[in-house]
Amino acid sequence: MFAPELIDLPDPWPACRTARCGSSVAVARIDAPYGPVVVTCENGHYRTYQKKGDFRGRGRYARLFSEAAVGALPPRTARERRLEPNERRCAEIVEDAERCALCGTPPAEHPFRPDLDLRSDRDVWAWFQRWRPQVYAELREAVTIVQQREQVTFAGWRLKIPAALRERVVEALEESALQADHVVPFARLAPVLDALTMRELDFAVHQLLVAICRRCNDGRWRTALVREDYLREYVRAVHGGDERMARADTERWQLMESVALAAARARLVTDERSA
Repeated sequence: MFAPELIDLPDPWPACRTARCGSSVAVARIDAPYGPVVVTCENGHYRTYQKKGDFRGRGRYARLFSEAAVGALPPRTARERRLEPNERRCAEIVEDAERCALCGTPPAEHPFRPDLDLRSDRDVWAWFQRWRPQVYAELREAVTIVQQREQVTFAGWRLKIPAALRERVVEALEESALQADHVVPFARLAPVLDALTMRELDFAVHQLLVAICRRCNDGRWRTALVREDYLREYVRAVHGGDERMARADTERWQLMESVALAAARARLVTDERSA
């Protein structure tokens, strides 16, 4: 069973560009089978997507990840190579995105577009009110209780709330970070690689790559979906939830139906083997 892996890269990196960070540490992470290698600073701020080849064979960072995470050998066939993440394309997808393709949440910090970042505590509260209303309600309640005995300002509210709530606030902001991933995760396509035509496979690889927040994407590859669920996620992620628009593009819709059906059948095969 695959488990996400996180490693420290040995050489120093340029100072992190995120405001008030400046870390020169680099950490590499793989969150899913066939997933890309994401490099961040020690505080989780995005640095780059790294080639998987750098972690195999005689690569610069060979043997830092396990073979289960990156594979002992590079892909051999044209079909297998389609499942090798394209680090440049992953970065482009995240750079162009303003919000999560699945839930619509904008990131608290955008790695490429600092103009979209939450710049003030007022922005943070407005973000929680719109995108995490339950946490916002708990924040309001906690601050109201403190205000009964002392004044609380926007500059000092973080130090006044309970530690457990403060951790939830930090976690919610961190989980809004955008990641590049596919509507149908590669882990769900790999078992049925030979069942797809090259045209269907190219569609799944090139047209279904979107930006998804960490909250929506964490462990998503583990979830076995039926054909209709994959189609719904496609409509939501690629066409903003407009199914009529998605179906109007007949050629792509038919390709998506084929990919969704293959991924769903892979789930059934897995269920039968484990039964």
